[in-house]
Amino acid sequence: MFELVVSNAKSFKASIDAIVTLIDEGEFQLTENGLVLKAMDPSQIAMVSFVMPKSAFEKYEVEGDQKIGLNLEDLAKVMSRVRGDEKLVIKLDESKARLVLLFKGKTTRRFVVPLLDISASAPREPSIDFESKIKFSGNFFKEALKDTGLVSSHVVLSSLKDAFVIEANGDKGEVSIRADKGSDQLFDYTVKSESRAMYPLDYLNDLLKNTDAATAVDLELRTDAPLRLAYKIDDATITYYLAPRIETA
Repeated sequence: MFELVVSNAKSFKASIDAIVTLIDEGEFQLTENGLVLKAMDPSQIAMVSFVMPKSAFEKYEVEGDQKIGLNLEDLAKVMSRVRGDEKLVIKLDESKARLVLLFKGKTTRRFVVPLLDISASAPREPSIDFESKIKFSGNFFKEALKDTGLVSSHVVLSSLKDAFVIEANGDKGEVSIRADKGSDQLFDYTVKSESRAMYPLDYLNDLLKNTDAATAVDLELRTDAPLRLAYKIDDATITYYLAPRIETA
């Protein structure tokens, strides 16, 4: 059995929205340290890792390590009904076959979501010695991707010694966006060696879907390697890995 209480239900909604942008079902692990989910998207191109530490909960009572498999699209639909002044209580019913979610505000609303048997084991996060680390606002990157989307379905990310470059080219033309090291667009910029890799634009848009101007996004790159993109949702952390498309001459 377990009982979790989140004082800000909208924060948990944002976390589920960030997960469901890549996967439609997954398995949460409830450990002594907090709530964790790791899963690959169906195409095996991207991975999501979600960690919500015990300290992020108003109440966190878990009897030993547990796992709960869920249809995340259904969970996201339930979470879309949350109101701003509500707290969220998450627990199992007595049969242990369903998840109970209570939205507590001016009224108490009860939703029940069936559990799934997820047979696949959780993937391990890639071990990559990244060459570059860049921090910027979610809006900066989203707007740059809108520009590159005018000409191509893929985007090339380059971390030069003195600038971060986002570019695309195709039959419709070419687009290049350059943010210099030290500019207001880059909160942090660390380059051990220059990196360059190409990624699918639609996936990058999905990874950034739940970010805005107030979201600080950490991006790590290595030439022709999966990228790592992470940001905070209150005390929780959402991390994505996205495989590159290897450019051919």
